[in-house]
Amino acid sequence: MYQTVIFDLDGTLLNTIDDLAGAGNWVCRQNGWPTYSVEEFKTMVGHGIPNLVEKFSPAECRSPEKLAQTLEQFSAYYGEHNLDRTAPYDGIPELLANLRDRGITLAVYSNKAHEFSKTIVEHFFPGVFHLIRGKVPGVPVKPDPAGIHLVMADLAADPERTLFVGDSSVDIHTGHNAGLAACGVTWGFRSRESLIEAGADCLADTPAELEKRILQE
Repeated sequence: MYQTVIFDLDGTLLNTIDDLAGAGNWVCRQNGWPTYSVEEFKTMVGHGIPNLVEKFSPAECRSPEKLAQTLEQFSAYYGEHNLDRTAPYDGIPELLANLRDRGITLAVYSNKAHEFSKTIVEHFFPGVFHLIRGKVPGVPVKPDPAGIHLVMADLAADPERTLFVGDSSVDIHTGHNAGLAACGVTWGFRSRESLIEAGADCLADTPAELEKRILQE
């Protein structure tokens, strides 16, 4: 049984894509740019909001100055609308409650900006997680392991008893780069095939199946 579980946020605990796409398309409309489908936004997310902003910005609008302006636009709008349609995936609240009851330490580590991460997680899962960490200045985004190492140190977690859980190849690589086992969940923004190709140690198709993976002796 794992003693510590670190979760990705977007596409793993919460379905946030409608609000992310809504904010991105609002920015696009404000600037007279083409908009994108929700499915297209699923391919853009996962590497942090600055990277998302760059991806939906037209090539001629990617100067450092323009990207900084666009990021400010996006962040202001998303900050006001990041709870509009975001919701936990079915079975996630029950999973987290069961793991807490078993005494497992729970954490969130996301490439989403830290303040957004804390606000959203604490809204949907108040008091559930022992630590919530998003993107902070000076710490590279996933799949670089630096942030995970800081989380592990803060939790005093044993790498051999810690599982990283996420929905993308970025998450699988993050776990492995930090020397952790990594489980891919198939209900998020990426395909089962991409998780297999990334070398996931295991896959879970439902939160109930993930719970069995975590609690297995």
